[in-house]
Amino acid sequence: MDITRRCDYACRILRAAYKSGDAYVSVSDIAEDEDIPYAFARSIQHDLVKGGLIKTVRGAHGGLILNCDPAEVTLLEVLEAIQGPVSISLCALDPDYCQKQPECAYNKVWQGADRLLNGYFASITLKDLFEQGATHPVVEGAMGAGEAPSPAVGAVVPRDASEARASACACARRTCTQGPCR
Repeated sequence: MDITRRCDYACRILRAAYKSGDAYVSVSDIAEDEDIPYAFARSIQHDLVKGGLIKTVRGAHGGLILNCDPAEVTLLEVLEAIQGPVSISLCALDPDYCQKQPECAYNKVWQGADRLLNGYFASITLKDLFEQGATHPVVEGAMGAGEAPSPAVGAVVPRDASEARASACACARRTCTQGPCR
């Protein structure tokens, strides 16, 4: 399962725990109410427990409950709980990944992108996300406040996905210097 879906499911689980207040809620009930496949909900539940974001209790009155203050926990911490360190590129994450890293120009680009990504996710708290959702100022800014981007003057806007792919491939073939494009 990709990280976007895992993060979405984790946020749904955390939101359900947040809404339940001090009452324990069953992961199977959350999975059903939030339309999360049960196996994924259980897997993500374990990651959230290991990350210290929720705690669980077994038994007749068991379930899960928040183990954190939603105003203090950021989306970055949720991502790190379910996937580990957040990085766009392995070479930016692990200095031993590539021997050319110290003089590599791309590494500096990846490191800058990682800083932006981490800063963005660290700026959104769970409480804000649960209470404001997509109207959170940082989310709004990233989404362009709902405005559709206008095409550049003279640009051709593809009408469907197949035309967009064909256009992207043609563009890639013109600029690719590394060999045949795939």
